[in-house]
Amino acid sequence: MEYRIQRLLGSHVVGMPLMSDALAGNPPRIKVTRSTSPGSLDSERKGMHFLFMGAVGALRNPRAHGPDEADDRDEADEMLAFASFLMRRLDIEEAERQKAAEVEAQSAQ
Repeated sequence: MEYRIQRLLGSHVVGMPLMSDALAGNPPRIKVTRSTSPGSLDSERKGMHFLFMGAVGALRNPRAHGPDEADDRDEADEMLAFASFLMRRLDIEEAERQKAAEVEAQSAQ
């Protein structure tokens, strides 16, 4: 997830600062939301920012920097499902960028 966000931003920043750089702005540099109404969109945007920050802070960092403590299999499966959800949300941004590139290519013809 972290590497994918770095690629989308063209950044070498890592961890929680990367998540803030990508998702804290209004509008964020990376779109991972689906809501269309302004009130819901703002809430979802903030929530997704915190989910990505939490994934890095609570799931990645202890395993990358701390002692090697084995995770319970069920909990590890749940962490993978959560990571899959976040990766699917990054698909939203990549689809938007692909669509924009196609429009630009058609305009250039």
